[in-house]
Amino acid sequence: MISHEKKCLFIHIPKVAGTSLIAFLQDKGAEPRPPSMPDDPFDPPPPHLRAGDYLKYDLVSPEQFDAYFKFAFVRNPWDRLVSEYVYRLRPRKYDFKTWVFHRFPRPSWDDRYCHVIPQYDFLHDGDGRLLVDFVGRYENLQADFEEVCRRLDLPQASLPRDNVSKSILGRRRDQGWIDVVQALRSQLSLKRMRNTFPHYRDYYDEETKAFVADLHRKDIAAFGYDF
Repeated sequence: MISHEKKCLFIHIPKVAGTSLIAFLQDKGAEPRPPSMPDDPFDPPPPHLRAGDYLKYDLVSPEQFDAYFKFAFVRNPWDRLVSEYVYRLRPRKYDFKTWVFHRFPRPSWDDRYCHVIPQYDFLHDGDGRLLVDFVGRYENLQADFEEVCRRLDLPQASLPRDNVSKSILGRRRDQGWIDVVQALRSQLSLKRMRNTFPHYRDYYDEETKAFVADLHRKDIAAFGYDF
């Protein structure tokens, strides 16, 4: 997300309160996605832009990229994968371990895969250099959101953790009402399943815990997370 008025870039990592942050920033004049995106079918931009993609696809100039305040939020990777599992309504089909070892998204430019790639890859270049100026934490969401507001000279506000219905309606205005109704029905089903277990740790056994530790080892090292 870009705001040329506020001179900032928000790197939206999936399943890290991005919906609420985008809704807030849009209300302050930010663009949800750059208006002109490359049409090259052999090199399409990903569904969720990484920090380096803003330069790769000429969405901002190098001078703008250096000058703008760039920020993102990260989340405990074990918690984030459980959130993705529930978000996709997988509990209706198979248990968490089956999803991890038999139904996990394969590498591709598909939205489902973008939701599970390491957060490190969104924020660093190929040489391991951090490309953003501020990394907030989902676990410290409100306080870190207030820091973003301070840096952007925005009024302090409370950030809701769940703005799904509003985002669905906003994103799907160009689609049919059937799509909207189906999306809302899915979200209602999701709300009923959110408390399948009281805590994300309850979804894991030793094998699935080790799977995430290996897949997201860069996240764990860079952001200091543990199970």
